[in-house]
Amino acid sequence: MPQVDAGHNWHLVLEDREQVIAALQRGECDGILPAAVGFFDEFGQFCLELGLPQVLAKLPDPRRRRSIPAFLFATILVHKALFRLRSLRLTSRVLFRSPDVLRRLGFNWREIHEGFYRNGEQKPFNEEALADYVAGLTPAQLLRHQLQVARHLRRELPELFTDGVFALDCCDVRVPAGHFQRPEQHRKACVLSLRYGGHALPLIWRFVSDRTADVVAGRALLKAAVQALGKGTIRLLLPDRGFLDGKWMGQLKRDHGIDTVIGVREDMDIFTDVLGLAELHQHEWESAEPPKLHSKPLPERCILGVRQLSTWEAYKGPLNACLIRDAYPDKTLQQVAVSTDTTMTAAQIHAHKRQRWELEESFMEFARYWNVDHLGSCRPMVYAAQVHFTFLAFTLLFVFAARRDSPTGRLAAVVPMLVPSRELVVYWRGYYAILRPSELLATILEHADAWQANRERLMEALRYCEGPPRGPP
Repeated sequence: MPQVDAGHNWHLVLEDREQVIAALQRGECDGILPAAVGFFDEFGQFCLELGLPQVLAKLPDPRRRRSIPAFLFATILVHKALFRLRSLRLTSRVLFRSPDVLRRLGFNWREIHEGFYRNGEQKPFNEEALADYVAGLTPAQLLRHQLQVARHLRRELPELFTDGVFALDCCDVRVPAGHFQRPEQHRKACVLSLRYGGHALPLIWRFVSDRTADVVAGRALLKAAVQALGKGTIRLLLPDRGFLDGKWMGQLKRDHGIDTVIGVREDMDIFTDVLGLAELHQHEWESAEPPKLHSKPLPERCILGVRQLSTWEAYKGPLNACLIRDAYPDKTLQQVAVSTDTTMTAAQIHAHKRQRWELEESFMEFARYWNVDHLGSCRPMVYAAQVHFTFLAFTLLFVFAARRDSPTGRLAAVVPMLVPSRELVVYWRGYYAILRPSELLATILEHADAWQANRERLMEALRYCEGPPRGPP
Protein backbone atom coordinates (compact mmCIF):
# COMPACT_ATOMS: atom_id res chain seq x y z
CA MET A 1 0.00 0.00 0.00
CA PRO A 2 1.40 3.48 -0.87
CA GLN A 3 1.72 6.21 1.73
CA VAL A 4 2.53 9.89 1.08
CA ASP A 5 4.80 11.90 3.35
CA ALA A 6 4.87 15.64 4.10
CA GLY A 7 6.95 16.27 0.98
CA HIS A 8 4.34 14.52 -1.18
CA ASN A 9 6.71 11.62 -1.86
CA TRP A 10 5.21 8.16 -2.14
CA HIS A 11 6.59 5.19 -0.21
CA LEU A 12 5.62 1.54 -0.21
CA VAL A 13 4.48 0.18 3.16
CA LEU A 14 3.80 -3.48 3.90
CA GLU A 15 0.81 -4.96 5.67
CA ASP A 16 1.88 -6.53 8.96
CA ARG A 17 -0.92 -6.73 11.48
CA GLU A 18 1.20 -8.18 14.28
CA GLN A 19 3.89 -5.48 13.98
CA VAL A 20 1.34 -2.66 14.05
CA ILE A 21 -0.66 -4.06 16.97
CA ALA A 22 2.53 -4.59 18.97
CA ALA A 23 3.48 -0.96 18.29
CA LEU A 24 0.03 0.24 19.38
CA GLN A 25 0.42 -1.69 22.62
CA ARG A 26 3.68 0.20 23.22
CA GLY A 27 1.95 3.51 22.53
CA GLU A 28 3.58 3.97 19.12
CA CYS A 29 1.73 5.04 15.99
CA ASP A 30 2.61 7.15 12.92
CA GLY A 31 -0.90 7.78 11.71
CA ILE A 32 -4.50 6.62 11.51
CA LEU A 33 -6.72 7.14 8.46
CA PRO A 34 -9.56 7.73 8.00
CA ALA A 35 -10.77 9.11 11.32
CA ALA A 36 -13.81 7.34 12.71
CA VAL A 37 -15.78 10.01 14.48
CA GLY A 38 -18.64 9.60 16.84
CA PHE A 39 -19.34 5.86 16.98
CA PHE A 40 -20.31 5.99 20.64
CA ASP A 41 -22.37 9.13 20.06
CA GLU A 42 -24.13 7.77 16.99
CA PHE A 43 -24.76 4.31 18.37
CA GLY A 44 -25.89 5.78 21.70
CA GLN A 45 -28.25 8.17 19.94
CA PHE A 46 -29.63 5.28 17.90
CA CYS A 47 -30.30 3.29 21.07
CA LEU A 48 -31.99 6.30 22.67
CA GLU A 49 -34.20 6.87 19.63
CA LEU A 50 -35.05 3.19 19.62
CA GLY A 51 -36.05 3.35 23.30
CA LEU A 52 -33.57 0.61 24.15
CA PRO A 53 -32.61 1.89 27.64
CA GLN A 54 -36.21 1.55 28.83
CA VAL A 55 -36.33 -2.02 27.54
CA LEU A 56 -32.99 -2.97 29.09
CA ALA A 57 -34.21 -1.52 32.38
CA LYS A 58 -36.86 -4.26 32.42
CA LEU A 59 -34.20 -6.94 32.80
CA PRO A 60 -35.11 -9.05 35.86
CA ASP A 61 -33.14 -8.37 39.02
CA PRO A 62 -32.96 -11.28 41.50
CA ARG A 63 -30.66 -9.43 43.93
CA ARG A 64 -31.68 -8.28 47.38
CA ARG A 65 -29.28 -5.31 47.27
CA ARG A 66 -29.81 -3.29 44.11
CA SER A 67 -27.37 -0.44 44.51
CA ILE A 68 -26.18 -0.94 40.90
CA PRO A 69 -29.08 -0.67 38.41
CA ALA A 70 -29.55 -3.73 36.20
CA PHE A 71 -29.61 -1.43 33.18
CA LEU A 72 -25.93 -0.58 33.70
CA PHE A 73 -25.01 -4.28 33.78
CA ALA A 74 -26.99 -4.81 30.57
CA THR A 75 -25.42 -1.93 28.65
CA ILE A 76 -21.93 -3.03 29.73
CA LEU A 77 -22.60 -6.53 28.39
CA VAL A 78 -23.92 -5.14 25.10
CA HIS A 79 -20.74 -3.11 24.61
CA LYS A 80 -18.57 -5.99 25.77
CA ALA A 81 -19.96 -7.91 22.80
CA LEU A 82 -19.47 -4.97 20.43
CA PHE A 83 -15.81 -4.79 21.41
CA ARG A 84 -15.44 -8.57 21.02
CA LEU A 85 -14.06 -8.89 24.55
CA ARG A 86 -13.76 -12.55 25.51
CA SER A 87 -13.92 -12.21 29.29
CA LEU A 88 -15.55 -10.08 31.97
CA ARG A 89 -12.06 -9.26 33.24
CA LEU A 90 -11.28 -7.52 29.96
CA THR A 91 -14.52 -5.58 30.29
CA SER A 92 -13.22 -3.69 33.30
CA ARG A 93 -9.71 -3.34 31.84
CA VAL A 94 -10.99 -1.83 28.58
CA LEU A 95 -14.34 -0.12 29.09
CA PHE A 96 -13.58 1.20 32.59
CA ARG A 97 -10.29 2.86 31.62
CA SER A 98 -11.94 5.96 30.16
CA PRO A 99 -14.31 8.26 32.08
CA ASP A 100 -15.60 9.50 28.72
CA VAL A 101 -16.51 5.97 27.64
CA LEU A 102 -18.26 5.35 30.96
CA ARG A 103 -20.20 8.57 30.63
CA ARG A 104 -21.41 7.55 27.21
CA LEU A 105 -22.46 4.18 28.61
CA GLY A 106 -24.81 5.90 31.06
CA PHE A 107 -22.77 6.34 34.25
CA ASN A 108 -22.90 9.70 36.04
CA TRP A 109 -19.95 11.65 37.46
CA ARG A 110 -20.22 10.25 40.99
CA GLU A 111 -20.53 6.63 39.83
CA ILE A 112 -17.47 7.04 37.59
CA HIS A 113 -15.23 8.68 40.19
CA GLU A 114 -16.50 7.21 43.45
CA GLY A 115 -17.92 3.87 42.34
CA PHE A 116 -20.78 1.94 43.87
CA TYR A 117 -18.72 0.47 46.72
CA ARG A 118 -17.13 2.65 49.38
CA ASN A 119 -13.82 0.79 49.51
CA GLY A 120 -13.87 -0.74 46.04
CA GLU A 121 -10.62 -0.52 44.09
CA GLN A 122 -12.28 -0.86 40.69
CA LYS A 123 -14.54 2.02 39.62
CA PRO A 124 -17.44 2.06 39.09
CA PHE A 125 -17.63 -1.67 40.01
CA ASN A 126 -15.63 -4.84 39.40
CA GLU A 127 -16.33 -7.80 37.17
CA GLU A 128 -17.32 -9.94 40.18
CA ALA A 129 -20.35 -7.71 40.77
CA LEU A 130 -21.39 -8.13 37.14
CA ALA A 131 -20.86 -11.90 37.23
CA ASP A 132 -22.77 -12.29 40.50
CA TYR A 133 -25.73 -10.41 39.04
CA VAL A 134 -26.08 -12.46 35.86
CA ALA A 135 -25.38 -15.72 37.73
CA GLY A 136 -28.65 -15.15 39.59
CA LEU A 137 -30.71 -15.01 36.41
CA THR A 138 -32.47 -18.03 34.91
CA PRO A 139 -32.92 -19.13 31.27
CA ALA A 140 -36.65 -18.39 31.60
CA GLN A 141 -35.91 -14.82 32.70
CA LEU A 142 -33.56 -14.26 29.78
CA LEU A 143 -36.24 -15.56 27.40
CA ARG A 144 -38.95 -13.30 28.89
CA HIS A 145 -36.65 -10.30 28.61
CA GLN A 146 -35.82 -11.03 24.99
CA LEU A 147 -39.51 -11.43 24.17
CA GLN A 148 -39.97 -7.88 25.50
CA VAL A 149 -37.10 -6.67 23.31
CA ALA A 150 -38.54 -8.46 20.26
CA ARG A 151 -41.97 -6.88 20.77
CA HIS A 152 -40.29 -3.49 21.07
CA LEU A 153 -38.32 -3.99 17.85
CA ARG A 154 -41.52 -5.13 16.13
CA ARG A 155 -43.17 -1.82 17.00
CA GLU A 156 -40.20 0.44 16.33
CA LEU A 157 -38.73 -1.23 13.24
CA PRO A 158 -41.62 -2.61 11.16
CA GLU A 159 -39.38 -2.53 8.06
CA LEU A 160 -37.45 -5.49 9.42
CA PHE A 161 -40.55 -7.66 9.44
CA THR A 162 -41.88 -6.90 5.96
CA ASP A 163 -40.93 -10.25 4.41
CA GLY A 164 -42.02 -12.33 7.39
CA VAL A 165 -39.33 -14.95 6.68
CA PHE A 166 -37.62 -16.50 9.71
CA ALA A 167 -34.97 -19.16 10.27
CA LEU A 168 -34.76 -21.61 13.15
CA ASP A 169 -31.43 -22.99 14.38
CA CYS A 170 -29.79 -24.56 17.39
CA CYS A 171 -26.19 -24.01 18.42
CA ASP A 172 -24.07 -25.61 21.10
CA VAL A 173 -22.96 -23.26 23.88
CA ARG A 174 -19.82 -24.77 25.38
CA VAL A 175 -18.75 -23.62 28.83
CA PRO A 176 -15.04 -24.54 29.20
CA ALA A 177 -13.72 -26.35 32.24
CA GLY A 178 -12.54 -24.00 34.96
CA HIS A 179 -11.33 -23.59 38.51
CA PHE A 180 -12.26 -25.82 41.46
CA GLN A 181 -12.49 -28.84 39.12
CA ARG A 182 -15.47 -27.33 37.35
CA PRO A 183 -16.09 -29.67 34.38
CA GLU A 184 -16.82 -28.55 30.84
CA GLN A 185 -20.53 -28.04 30.38
CA HIS A 186 -22.79 -27.70 27.36
CA ARG A 187 -26.04 -25.88 26.80
CA LYS A 188 -28.08 -25.46 23.67
CA ALA A 189 -29.30 -22.13 22.32
CA CYS A 190 -32.40 -22.42 20.15
CA VAL A 191 -32.51 -19.24 18.04
CA LEU A 192 -35.28 -17.73 15.93
CA SER A 193 -33.75 -15.30 13.44
CA LEU A 194 -35.45 -13.01 11.00
CA ARG A 195 -34.12 -12.90 7.47
CA TYR A 196 -33.03 -9.45 6.41
CA GLY A 197 -30.57 -8.33 3.78
CA GLY A 198 -29.38 -11.88 3.18
CA HIS A 199 -28.46 -12.31 6.82
CA ALA A 200 -29.98 -14.02 9.83
CA LEU A 201 -30.61 -11.51 12.62
CA PRO A 202 -31.15 -13.25 15.97
CA LEU A 203 -34.45 -12.07 17.40
CA ILE A 204 -35.59 -14.53 20.09
CA TRP A 205 -33.62 -17.32 21.72
CA ARG A 206 -33.97 -19.85 24.47
CA PHE A 207 -31.30 -21.72 26.43
CA VAL A 208 -32.02 -25.37 27.14
CA SER A 209 -30.15 -28.49 28.19
CA ASP A 210 -27.87 -29.90 25.50
CA ARG A 211 -29.88 -33.13 25.78
CA THR A 212 -33.08 -31.39 24.64
CA ALA A 213 -34.11 -32.38 21.11
CA ASP A 214 -34.03 -29.54 18.59
CA VAL A 215 -37.68 -29.95 17.67
CA VAL A 216 -38.76 -29.86 21.34
CA ALA A 217 -36.85 -26.62 21.90
CA GLY A 218 -38.17 -25.22 18.62
CA ARG A 219 -41.82 -25.90 19.42
CA ALA A 220 -41.57 -24.07 22.75
CA LEU A 221 -39.69 -21.15 21.21
CA LEU A 222 -42.14 -20.71 18.32
CA LYS A 223 -45.09 -20.77 20.71
CA ALA A 224 -43.56 -17.98 22.77
CA ALA A 225 -42.56 -16.02 19.65
CA VAL A 226 -46.04 -16.08 18.11
CA GLN A 227 -47.56 -14.90 21.37
CA ALA A 228 -45.03 -12.07 21.63
CA LEU A 229 -45.00 -10.88 18.02
CA GLY A 230 -48.61 -11.50 17.07
CA LYS A 231 -50.18 -13.75 14.49
CA GLY A 232 -49.11 -12.93 10.95
CA THR A 233 -45.63 -11.67 11.81
CA ILE A 234 -44.01 -15.04 11.04
CA ARG A 235 -45.29 -16.14 7.64
CA LEU A 236 -42.57 -18.50 6.43
CA LEU A 237 -40.23 -20.62 8.54
CA LEU A 238 -36.93 -22.04 7.23
CA PRO A 239 -35.75 -24.59 9.80
CA ASP A 240 -33.00 -27.13 9.34
CA ARG A 241 -33.78 -30.84 9.34
CA GLY A 242 -33.32 -31.14 13.09
CA PHE A 243 -36.78 -29.58 13.39
CA LEU A 244 -38.43 -32.00 10.98
CA ASP A 245 -41.84 -32.83 12.47
CA GLY A 246 -44.85 -33.20 10.19
CA LYS A 247 -47.43 -32.89 12.95
CA TRP A 248 -45.88 -29.66 14.23
CA MET A 249 -45.64 -28.23 10.69
CA GLY A 250 -49.34 -28.91 10.28
CA GLN A 251 -50.14 -27.15 13.55
CA LEU A 252 -48.08 -24.11 12.55
CA LYS A 253 -49.98 -23.76 9.29
CA ARG A 254 -53.42 -24.52 10.69
CA ASP A 255 -53.25 -22.51 13.91
CA HIS A 256 -50.89 -19.66 13.03
CA GLY A 257 -50.76 -19.43 9.21
CA ILE A 258 -47.03 -20.22 9.19
CA ASP A 259 -45.75 -22.09 6.15
CA THR A 260 -42.55 -24.13 6.21
CA VAL A 261 -39.85 -24.99 3.69
CA ILE A 262 -37.61 -27.80 4.91
CA GLY A 263 -35.44 -30.59 3.55
CA VAL A 264 -36.54 -34.19 4.16
CA ARG A 265 -34.37 -37.18 4.97
CA GLU A 266 -33.51 -39.88 2.46
CA ASP A 267 -35.02 -42.59 4.66
CA MET A 268 -38.49 -41.01 4.57
CA ASP A 269 -41.26 -42.36 2.37
CA ILE A 270 -41.90 -38.94 0.88
CA PHE A 271 -38.31 -38.82 -0.41
CA THR A 272 -38.81 -42.14 -2.21
CA ASP A 273 -42.19 -41.02 -3.55
CA VAL A 274 -40.71 -37.86 -5.06
CA LEU A 275 -37.98 -39.89 -6.80
CA GLY A 276 -40.61 -42.22 -8.22
CA LEU A 277 -42.83 -39.40 -9.47
CA ALA A 278 -39.82 -37.72 -11.05
CA GLU A 279 -39.52 -40.63 -13.47
CA LEU A 280 -42.96 -39.70 -14.83
CA HIS A 281 -42.01 -36.07 -15.40
CA GLN A 282 -38.52 -36.23 -16.92
CA HIS A 283 -39.39 -33.53 -19.48
CA GLU A 284 -40.15 -30.99 -16.73
CA TRP A 285 -36.61 -30.68 -15.35
CA GLU A 286 -35.20 -27.14 -15.40
CA SER A 287 -31.67 -25.91 -14.86
CA ALA A 288 -30.79 -24.05 -11.66
CA GLU A 289 -27.87 -22.18 -10.19
CA PRO A 290 -25.27 -24.60 -8.79
CA PRO A 291 -24.44 -24.67 -5.08
CA LYS A 292 -21.79 -22.32 -3.71
CA LEU A 293 -19.02 -24.79 -2.97
CA HIS A 294 -15.33 -24.27 -2.38
CA SER A 295 -14.43 -27.47 -4.22
CA LYS A 296 -14.28 -27.65 -7.99
CA PRO A 297 -15.73 -28.49 -10.40
CA LEU A 298 -19.23 -27.33 -9.48
CA PRO A 299 -21.99 -29.74 -10.39
CA GLU A 300 -24.66 -29.17 -13.00
CA ARG A 301 -27.83 -28.62 -11.02
CA CYS A 302 -31.36 -29.14 -12.18
CA ILE A 303 -34.66 -29.13 -10.30
CA LEU A 304 -38.08 -30.68 -10.72
CA GLY A 305 -41.32 -29.82 -8.96
CA VAL A 306 -43.94 -32.23 -7.66
CA ARG A 307 -47.27 -30.77 -6.55
CA GLN A 308 -49.97 -31.78 -4.09
CA LEU A 309 -48.14 -34.65 -2.41
CA SER A 310 -50.21 -36.35 0.27
CA THR A 311 -48.04 -39.28 1.31
CA TRP A 312 -46.60 -37.85 4.53
CA GLU A 313 -49.02 -39.19 7.09
CA ALA A 314 -47.67 -37.10 9.95
CA TYR A 315 -48.39 -33.84 8.11
CA LYS A 316 -52.06 -34.50 7.24
CA GLY A 317 -52.14 -32.14 4.27
CA PRO A 318 -50.89 -31.55 0.72
CA LEU A 319 -47.27 -30.55 0.09
CA ASN A 320 -45.31 -29.24 -2.85
CA ALA A 321 -41.83 -30.66 -3.32
CA CYS A 322 -38.67 -29.77 -5.18
CA LEU A 323 -36.25 -32.49 -6.23
CA ILE A 324 -32.72 -31.12 -6.56
CA ARG A 325 -30.24 -33.13 -8.63
CA ASP A 326 -26.51 -32.29 -8.71
CA ALA A 327 -24.56 -34.06 -11.45
CA TYR A 328 -20.80 -34.34 -10.81
CA PRO A 329 -18.37 -35.99 -13.23
CA ASP A 330 -18.28 -39.14 -11.10
CA LYS A 331 -21.56 -39.14 -9.17
CA THR A 332 -25.06 -37.73 -8.85
CA LEU A 333 -26.50 -36.41 -5.58
CA GLN A 334 -30.17 -35.76 -4.91
CA GLN A 335 -32.07 -33.92 -2.20
CA VAL A 336 -35.71 -33.11 -1.62
CA ALA A 337 -37.24 -30.03 0.00
CA VAL A 338 -40.95 -29.67 0.71
CA SER A 339 -43.19 -26.68 1.28
CA THR A 340 -46.51 -26.48 3.09
CA ASP A 341 -47.40 -23.58 0.76
CA THR A 342 -49.02 -25.35 -2.19
CA THR A 343 -48.71 -22.26 -4.40
CA MET A 344 -44.91 -22.48 -4.41
CA THR A 345 -43.15 -23.55 -7.57
CA ALA A 346 -40.03 -25.69 -7.66
CA ALA A 347 -37.96 -22.59 -8.38
CA GLN A 348 -39.38 -20.81 -5.33
CA ILE A 349 -38.77 -23.78 -3.04
CA HIS A 350 -35.24 -24.07 -4.41
CA ALA A 351 -34.64 -20.35 -3.79
CA HIS A 352 -35.73 -20.70 -0.16
CA LYS A 353 -33.55 -23.79 0.19
CA ARG A 354 -30.57 -21.73 -1.00
CA GLN A 355 -31.51 -18.93 1.40
CA ARG A 356 -31.53 -21.47 4.20
CA TRP A 357 -27.90 -22.32 3.33
CA GLU A 358 -26.95 -18.63 3.20
CA LEU A 359 -28.57 -18.03 6.58
CA GLU A 360 -26.64 -20.97 8.03
CA GLU A 361 -23.43 -19.42 6.73
CA SER A 362 -24.37 -16.11 8.36
CA PHE A 363 -25.14 -17.87 11.63
CA MET A 364 -21.83 -19.77 11.56
CA GLU A 365 -19.90 -16.57 10.88
CA PHE A 366 -21.60 -14.97 13.86
CA ALA A 367 -20.69 -17.88 16.12
CA ARG A 368 -17.09 -17.87 14.87
CA TYR A 369 -16.29 -14.15 14.94
CA TRP A 370 -18.36 -12.90 17.86
CA ASN A 371 -16.65 -15.14 20.45
CA VAL A 372 -19.76 -17.19 21.27
CA ASP A 373 -17.56 -20.30 21.18
CA HIS A 374 -14.51 -18.64 22.76
CA LEU A 375 -15.60 -17.12 26.05
CA GLY A 376 -13.66 -17.93 29.19
CA SER A 377 -14.65 -20.44 31.85
CA CYS A 378 -17.38 -19.23 34.20
CA ARG A 379 -20.63 -20.26 35.81
CA PRO A 380 -23.20 -21.55 33.27
CA MET A 381 -25.61 -18.65 33.64
CA VAL A 382 -22.78 -16.13 33.41
CA TYR A 383 -21.88 -17.74 30.08
CA ALA A 384 -25.52 -17.82 28.93
CA ALA A 385 -25.98 -14.14 29.78
CA GLN A 386 -22.91 -13.18 27.77
CA VAL A 387 -24.25 -15.11 24.78
CA HIS A 388 -27.68 -13.50 25.33
CA PHE A 389 -26.26 -9.98 25.05
CA THR A 390 -23.99 -10.96 22.16
CA PHE A 391 -27.03 -11.99 20.12
CA LEU A 392 -28.71 -8.71 21.03
CA ALA A 393 -25.63 -6.61 20.23
CA PHE A 394 -25.24 -8.27 16.82
CA THR A 395 -28.83 -7.48 15.81
CA LEU A 396 -28.69 -3.91 17.15
CA LEU A 397 -25.44 -3.26 15.32
CA PHE A 398 -26.80 -4.56 12.03
CA VAL A 399 -29.87 -2.31 12.27
CA PHE A 400 -27.72 0.65 13.31
CA ALA A 401 -25.47 0.04 10.31
CA ALA A 402 -28.44 -0.11 7.97
CA ARG A 403 -29.89 3.16 9.24
CA ARG A 404 -26.54 4.90 9.34
CA ASP A 405 -25.65 4.05 5.75
CA SER A 406 -29.07 4.85 4.29
CA PRO A 407 -29.45 8.47 3.13
CA THR A 408 -33.22 8.22 3.42
CA GLY A 409 -33.13 6.92 6.97
CA ARG A 410 -34.79 3.68 5.93
CA LEU A 411 -33.15 0.31 6.40
CA ALA A 412 -30.79 -0.95 3.74
CA ALA A 413 -29.04 -4.30 3.39
CA VAL A 414 -25.46 -4.05 4.63
CA VAL A 415 -22.82 -6.45 5.84
CA PRO A 416 -22.72 -6.29 9.65
CA MET A 417 -19.31 -5.28 10.95
CA LEU A 418 -18.29 -4.32 14.43
CA VAL A 419 -18.45 -0.66 13.49
CA PRO A 420 -20.60 -0.57 10.38
CA SER A 421 -18.77 -0.21 7.09
CA ARG A 422 -15.86 1.65 8.75
CA GLU A 423 -12.25 0.45 8.76
CA LEU A 424 -9.11 2.25 9.78
CA VAL A 425 -5.64 2.09 8.25
CA VAL A 426 -3.07 2.34 11.05
CA TYR A 427 0.55 3.16 10.08
CA TRP A 428 3.74 2.44 11.99
CA ARG A 429 7.13 2.88 10.33
CA GLY A 430 7.15 0.77 7.16
CA TYR A 431 4.01 -1.18 8.05
CA TYR A 432 0.27 -0.78 8.09
CA ALA A 433 -2.74 -2.76 9.30
CA ILE A 434 -6.44 -2.47 8.60
CA LEU A 435 -8.31 -2.52 11.91
CA ARG A 436 -11.88 -2.15 13.04
CA PRO A 437 -12.34 0.97 15.16
CA SER A 438 -13.31 -1.24 18.09
CA GLU A 439 -10.01 -3.13 17.85
CA LEU A 440 -8.05 0.10 17.89
CA LEU A 441 -10.04 1.65 20.73
CA ALA A 442 -9.85 -1.51 22.84
CA THR A 443 -6.06 -1.62 22.38
CA ILE A 444 -5.71 2.05 23.32
CA LEU A 445 -7.84 1.71 26.44
CA GLU A 446 -6.12 -1.49 27.54
CA HIS A 447 -2.69 0.14 27.14
CA ALA A 448 -3.68 3.63 28.18
CA ASP A 449 -0.55 4.17 30.28
CA ALA A 450 1.74 3.66 27.29
CA TRP A 451 -0.36 6.01 25.17
CA GLN A 452 -0.38 8.66 27.88
CA ALA A 453 3.40 8.43 28.27
CA ASN A 454 3.83 9.03 24.53
CA ARG A 455 0.96 11.48 24.25
CA GLU A 456 2.76 14.40 22.56
CA ARG A 457 4.33 12.25 19.83
CA LEU A 458 1.02 10.51 19.14
CA MET A 459 -0.94 13.75 19.01
CA GLU A 460 1.57 15.14 16.51
CA ALA A 461 1.17 12.07 14.28
CA LEU A 462 -2.62 12.19 14.44
CA ARG A 463 -2.74 15.93 13.73
CA TYR A 464 -0.50 15.37 10.72
CA CYS A 465 -2.88 12.74 9.37
CA GLU A 466 -5.82 15.12 9.74
CA GLY A 467 -4.09 17.54 7.37
CA PRO A 468 -3.89 21.32 7.62
CA PRO A 469 -6.76 23.15 9.30
CA ARG A 470 -9.43 24.28 6.94
CA GLY A 471 -10.05 27.94 6.39
CA PRO A 472 -13.42 29.60 6.00
CA PRO A 473 -15.42 28.51 2.98
